[in-house]
Amino acid sequence: MRNLIFFLILILPATLLSQSNISDIEKNYQKYRETVQSNPDSGLIYIKRAKALNEIVKSPSWEARIYYGIGYCFIVKQEYEKSQEYFRKAIEYARETDDFNTLSKAYNQIGQTYSFENDFKNALSNYHSSLKISEQKEELNDNTIAVLSNIADLYILQEDTVSARRYYYQAQKIGEGDGKKPNLAAVYNNLAVSYMKTNIDSTEFYLNKALQIQEENHNYHGQIMAKINLAVTYLNFKSVLNYSTSLRYLRESLELSKAIDNVEAEYFSYYYLGKYYEQAESDYRTALSYYQEAHNILRKGYKNDYTIELYESLSRAYSTLGNFEQAYHYQKIQQNLQDSIFSVEKNKQFHEAQTKFDVERKNNQIQLLNKEKEIQKGNNRLIFIGSILLIVPLLFLAVFYRQRMKYQQTIGEQDKMIFEKEREAIRARNLIEGQNLERGRIAKELHDGVGGKLSAIKIKMDQLNTTSIQDPELGECIRQLEDASKEIRVISHELNENKIDKLNFVNLLNHLVKEYRFYFTGEIHLNIYPETKFEQIEGVEKHYLYRTIQEILSNCLKYAEAENIYIDCTFDSGYRLIVEDDGKGFDLSSVKKGMGLDNLHKRIKSLKGNLHIDSVIGRGSSFIIEIPQNGTENT
Repeated sequence: MRNLIFFLILILPATLLSQSNISDIEKNYQKYRETVQSNPDSGLIYIKRAKALNEIVKSPSWEARIYYGIGYCFIVKQEYEKSQEYFRKAIEYARETDDFNTLSKAYNQIGQTYSFENDFKNALSNYHSSLKISEQKEELNDNTIAVLSNIADLYILQEDTVSARRYYYQAQKIGEGDGKKPNLAAVYNNLAVSYMKTNIDSTEFYLNKALQIQEENHNYHGQIMAKINLAVTYLNFKSVLNYSTSLRYLRESLELSKAIDNVEAEYFSYYYLGKYYEQAESDYRTALSYYQEAHNILRKGYKNDYTIELYESLSRAYSTLGNFEQAYHYQKIQQNLQDSIFSVEKNKQFHEAQTKFDVERKNNQIQLLNKEKEIQKGNNRLIFIGSILLIVPLLFLAVFYRQRMKYQQTIGEQDKMIFEKEREAIRARNLIEGQNLERGRIAKELHDGVGGKLSAIKIKMDQLNTTSIQDPELGECIRQLEDASKEIRVISHELNENKIDKLNFVNLLNHLVKEYRFYFTGEIHLNIYPETKFEQIEGVEKHYLYRTIQEILSNCLKYAEAENIYIDCTFDSGYRLIVEDDGKGFDLSSVKKGMGLDNLHKRIKSLKGNLHIDSVIGRGSSFIIEIPQNGTENT
């Protein structure tokens, strides 16, 4: 008893001390979070105090979060090399403790540091490492939204707004589904920026939604950026009626940025106030004073991707005011900076890396889809086994008798099957050859006969209409004749089999995309990886796959009303072909299973493959085709 009391006397103070230290770690961590944005130096003091306390407690889970916090302080201070060092330590501890939240966010922040340094290839690599972790866990959707937006931002820097919006829309869909309002506000803001040069209504719509969320959450930094972007929108589109609103927003953003001591917001406020006075009031002296205030912030160590625009504006303002020496000085700085950021090699590396990561991401999605199918098959198998166990006594005798009868007929049936397969193969080969001859004949008649006559009639009517008649109804007839000629040309090209025999599958797809781009008002994107595997497709497989892709493209052009069509061809243990569009979509449950969809399923089934169709009204359609490499086993 005496020993037990002595043990309690020793252990109780140690336990209480440990709990006290953990409580102090939490307090310092909370103060770090409250101060890091407005005063990163104070945030760094608090998080280092938490680290010192944890050296006593030795909690690996706290170690991961603390190292992440130190790295975040340095990223706010724009000391990117130091921040990367601490984020990598956070990754080590997060892996040990399965802290997927810290792990995914640390990869995202490392990607941000590379992005700030214009190293887009390494930025992409870390973004996708973060995405791999958070996409598999629904509770990390906030990080998924942030990473998708960051990848889209890289496309904005490449001036590829179409690709950027694809990622913004994915982030928007997740945010609206989960109600992640703070993250959703950032997505709305970025979507608005992607429309800022082309569509004032879309820009204003998304920015007002972002501003409403930021005001509801009392996020002053978010309010500042939304107001600045609204002001810039009115200036970009020369909306004179909104110039007074633009000036008010800019002055409010400057006051707020000084109040919360946010250098980034203060920089943008000064810069766009200069833009306002230059554009709206042609007051270059006032504009120059604001540009110089923004430049003073740069001289104190602040870095930003938009400094090129500031140097360009400074050069223009000095030139207008007659100070050509200063104008030339800032123009030279601007050109050197632009050359260092946007080199041809960097753009090439960016697109190569993104293509690789897109293909990998789609393959992962397909593998998840296949796993779900396997789970469903497993469930069905369990149900089936349970049913069998209930009736096994009755079925045992029937199965035994049936197997005995099958054994007696095996040799004869095998001979018959071999004969039928050979005959079916010869019939299929002859049928394809006959179809090819007939298609070629019809294609030639349509192209040379009907097409030639329609073109001649159109030319003659056009001459009559321009020289003497000038009838609008006749003009409409001429236009319809021209459309009919185009349709005849498409049909004749689709019927012609010569190119299928002469070209390999890769060249066939490139040729098909080139032809359809002539008739499609949007853009068709084609990715094939690796090409060498798809060049090996021959015979019936090549014929059926080509016709399937052609049928899907034709349907997209006729019905989808899409702006973009994406064709991705990949290979791992088998062939996968994915055709996606961002059109109006359709309801699979209510659509009539006509000749088109029926033919698609039959062709793929004859190749021992699978066809999966996914479409939602208003969100486009996806066709996923999976074909085994040897044509005999279903992958």
